[in-house]
Amino acid sequence: MKIIFAFITIALFNTALFAQTDTTSNSQNVNIEVYDVVAVYRDHIDGRGRTRKFTSEIKGHIIKYDESTGVLTFKGIDGRMYSYTSDQYEYFQYDKEFTSKRKKKKQKALNLRKDSGFEISIGLSAGVLNIPTGFETDENYIGGLTSAFEKLVCLKGGVSKYLNINSSVGLTAEYSMLSSEITYFNVGAGYQYLYNPTKNAAFYFPLALKFSHYQADHSYQFDETVYTNNGSYWPNDLDANVTINALELNIGQGVSFSLKNKRSISLELMLLNQFILSQKVEIPNDVSPITDYRVNGIKLSVLMNF
Repeated sequence: MKIIFAFITIALFNTALFAQTDTTSNSQNVNIEVYDVVAVYRDHIDGRGRTRKFTSEIKGHIIKYDESTGVLTFKGIDGRMYSYTSDQYEYFQYDKEFTSKRKKKKQKALNLRKDSGFEISIGLSAGVLNIPTGFETDENYIGGLTSAFEKLVCLKGGVSKYLNINSSVGLTAEYSMLSSEITYFNVGAGYQYLYNPTKNAAFYFPLALKFSHYQADHSYQFDETVYTNNGSYWPNDLDANVTINALELNIGQGVSFSLKNKRSISLELMLLNQFILSQKVEIPNDVSPITDYRVNGIKLSVLMNF
């Protein structure tokens, strides 16, 4: 606590020390900065190789001036300390004013956002499904898939109704593309709350609860020797067709970039978790493996809204 107090004290001391450098304004476009200055002698070699002397003003704060010796102790605006003898400077001055023009900030055009009516959204989502299978070995199955990771690229779309400029509710759906090995889709209801709709780039909170369907082939090893014309092999690899139906909760963070004509582009990152409604493992065997499937994951989406 003492260290924190000491740090705060030092910070306040430095602020007081440089109180002369506070910037004030005498008009809308002019700044006046006030510093102590010291004009220090410098050497310069010209084009003919001759040494020329000139003075250069350093801005900062005069700490101490000894009239008997002419020694000047000075702290520059960069925080460095200097000590000059009388033959090293030409003059010094307290509270010298420096005038500079204030830069004008360019005003960004604010694009209007929807605050009523319907909005259609279409785009893509990409993500990963993490699927622990809950598989356990037993006297029949000696090996199998314990966890699956499915990479997805989905077509995503929806329609929503604005309650006000901050909030909207609607329907949303996704369908997996670019994969012949799995089937995945979801459809459900969503809600969005826009934090700062008066900005061109506005963050929002998305929430969705959807029905989800997942289907894929998973492999398990059955404790069985298989005999063929070419010999035999062990164990017997069996492909199981897995089907999972679930309620899928999506929650995350998004940012919406407003465009002209009340259109926008959205980028959102969503975490998902599924509450299993039903799961089926169809395998070409009278005995099924012991499984207990779970599904969670993450998605990144980009959407055009109009």
